[in-house]
Amino acid sequence: MEKRIDNKKFHKIDKLGDSSFVSLLNKTIPSSKRSDSHFDFAINNILPKSKRSQVLGLSFESIFSIILIVFFIVIAIIVINAFLKTQRCAKIGIFIDGFKSDVEKSWNSQYDKHTFKGDLPGSINYVCFANLSRASFGEFRGIGKELNLFEGKKANMFFWPTGKACEMPYHYIAHLDNEKITKTRNPNCFAVKEGEAIFEIEKGLNDRFVNLK
Repeated sequence: MEKRIDNKKFHKIDKLGDSSFVSLLNKTIPSSKRSDSHFDFAINNILPKSKRSQVLGLSFESIFSIILIVFFIVIAIIVINAFLKTQRCAKIGIFIDGFKSDVEKSWNSQYDKHTFKGDLPGSINYVCFANLSRASFGEFRGIGKELNLFEGKKANMFFWPTGKACEMPYHYIAHLDNEKITKTRNPNCFAVKEGEAIFEIEKGLNDRFVNLK
């Protein structure tokens, strides 16, 4: 014989707290019956609608909270990545402006020799100077083959890897003695070490253009 559940025992269930209700339910329904349809029937009949809605509402609120947390984490990652990319691209822009200014000052001088230091993102490995109208040769000829993609562009300075230069892989720096810079190797690449590129900028008394070493 199935043991009937006396609903009269629970006429004051609305006045019980959640923990009291769970304790009462555990005493009333054997553990062997809690996983079968009798337990579900008991829940539906014993638990008032107000209590059932609270349980369902709690589950929905928990799921919704998790969704919101995941959403905010994704948005935060996107914003941080965008900020870091903007910062990297700004570094490249500042480097170009600073280098152009230094070359211009040297070119306007009768004689000049100084060291230029410029910050670049860690994603840039080399700053290269190339004459794309000539064949690549020397230790950086592998990079030169990639730079040949820009043949026909008015450019003499390149960032490598080109794909990590914020869509600014090539530039034209006026007043550079490109023939002299690429005399022994074309392209002539300068390593970026710890986010810094260093050039020796030089213009002799009889020089028309600025040389790099």
